[in-house]
Amino acid sequence: MAKGHKHLKRLKSEKAKVKLKAKKTKHLPKGLNVTDPSFKVKKIVIREQLKQHDETDILSKRKLNIKELLSRLQHHNSTVRQDAVKELKEILSEHSLKLLSSQFGPLLQGVCALSLDKERDIRRNSLKVLSLILGPVSNDQLNPYCDVLISYLRCAMTHIDPYIKEDALLFLDVLIQNCSNILARNSYKVLPNFLDMISRLHTEMKPGRQLVTTLNSKTTNVKWRIKVLERLATMFSSIVTFFKSQQIISPGESAKVITVNKNTRYIPIYTNINSQNCEVDFERIDNEGRNNSNNTLDADELMSYIELLMPLIFDSWIEVCPDEKNVDYSALLISTEALELLKSTVEIIQLIIECIDILYTECDVNMKFWFKSNFQDSYTKNFVSKFPYNKLGATGCFLPSIRNRKRQQDFAIDNSYDICLGYNLAICQIYVWFTSIQSDDKMMSKLMKNYCTSIIKYLNGKLEIWSDINNTVLPQLTKLLRTLFLKASKVWYKNHLDLSETLQLVVNACCNQSKREMQLQLFSVISEIMLDHTLHELHRESAFKEFISTLPNLLLKSKIHENTIQIINKIVLRYRGWIQKELVANYKDIIENAKKIEIIGSEDNKQSRLMICNLFYFLDTQIFY
Repeated sequence: MAKGHKHLKRLKSEKAKVKLKAKKTKHLPKGLNVTDPSFKVKKIVIREQLKQHDETDILSKRKLNIKELLSRLQHHNSTVRQDAVKELKEILSEHSLKLLSSQFGPLLQGVCALSLDKERDIRRNSLKVLSLILGPVSNDQLNPYCDVLISYLRCAMTHIDPYIKEDALLFLDVLIQNCSNILARNSYKVLPNFLDMISRLHTEMKPGRQLVTTLNSKTTNVKWRIKVLERLATMFSSIVTFFKSQQIISPGESAKVITVNKNTRYIPIYTNINSQNCEVDFERIDNEGRNNSNNTLDADELMSYIELLMPLIFDSWIEVCPDEKNVDYSALLISTEALELLKSTVEIIQLIIECIDILYTECDVNMKFWFKSNFQDSYTKNFVSKFPYNKLGATGCFLPSIRNRKRQQDFAIDNSYDICLGYNLAICQIYVWFTSIQSDDKMMSKLMKNYCTSIIKYLNGKLEIWSDINNTVLPQLTKLLRTLFLKASKVWYKNHLDLSETLQLVVNACCNQSKREMQLQLFSVISEIMLDHTLHELHRESAFKEFISTLPNLLLKSKIHENTIQIINKIVLRYRGWIQKELVANYKDIIENAKKIEIIGSEDNKQSRLMICNLFYFLDTQIFY
């Protein structure tokens, strides 16, 4: 009963509630119940879209001109920057000459700035664009913008991002390839950055630098140092080339500079000498008033830089070179990384020596003696004491058994081609250069003589088995022979070190007709020996006299070089007694062959033939003309 009562009570309460009356929905009349899809549109006008490009403007595929692309190089979106770089590359590859005349400055600034971009692809593509920009432009046109190039290069080399720092080496490659003179002229700004890339300063209590170790890099420390030292070698190469070009310029041939002031009434427009085109070097004129001792400053800066660099080179080599000592002068096997590092370090030291040879007369301190006293012992200990070197087998890494000297013989080395031949010859050349710097009253130590003997033994052995496959390292061989004969021979003969066998091997190789390329290189070396009147010890050697007596045979060949004819003329004047017999015996044949012989490198063919005929003036006092 109770449950039913509650149910009835609930029904009464529901019925008692006020109920709202539902409205009837009114439907639209027929024809008006359709949705209208029409809408109104108002145009949005951007003024830049209304601009019309000039007909002379060079446009990209997306109809953008250079100014628009340059503005996009600074866009916050990396994709926009990447597309702008690619379009610039396409335009420059097709219209570089038309474009550079008017947009060179902004273009160079915008592209160089991308060398610091955080995206790797953008940096790499910007360097390709930079190469296209610098390719057709001369150094004179680049001079006003050299600060832009050098500043961005230095920023990239010292950047906190290691990947940007790595790509800075590619930036340097582009500059060396296209504007090496500008880079060499500003080398004092760039060279210190190389040290920062592989080393850091010691503490304040200890001067100098020490190598750094990078743990969070994908490349090993050795590979990174190899990359840096390779670029440093190319940098020094451009510096040496620049120094040599400055030496070639003779002061007497430079243009006369006339300063105009209030007292200048007239300027002569003709002189009593032949007229010639004179280029005005604005940079040289501007620097004359500010600094007249640039060469001395350059020498001092070079010395301070070398003082920091050489210990780093030695430390880098110590890390990769085996600890064992070379006792019996057999080839010491080194890894591929050690071989690459050896190549760069030896090349750098050779280029430093060339710089010293050029600048040593222009410095208050004798640079040669300074370099010898500071670094010869370290160089001998680290490089010469373990000389010669050869590459380890295909494994490319040191085996545990190689620590034992007896295991050196277990590795078969192909004697037909020595991959380390060029580097070994370079090591010899550097040490021979050190020995050439000797005081008149000072004799070599016994250890130095032993090293000299080992070098001569190695050189003679290579000359005996030289083959055409080794011609790629002929420049290193000739550099070593020039240093040995022209610079160090006096010191070596004074210390009872005999060079007769080496000279004989050089003469034999020079007379070998089958080795044509080697013959030409060695003939130039022997010619310099013949024309240097101070090399009395070499001139007394029998091999030297025999070679001079065979020179008339060169005039009976079908071909001869113009330089060879000039050298023979000089030798006839100086060593007539040694060559007269052969000239008299072949008198008629030489005169007859002079009419038909092919003369290479001659500007006046007739004059060269007359030079051959006039060799016999001392016999019959007859002059051909």
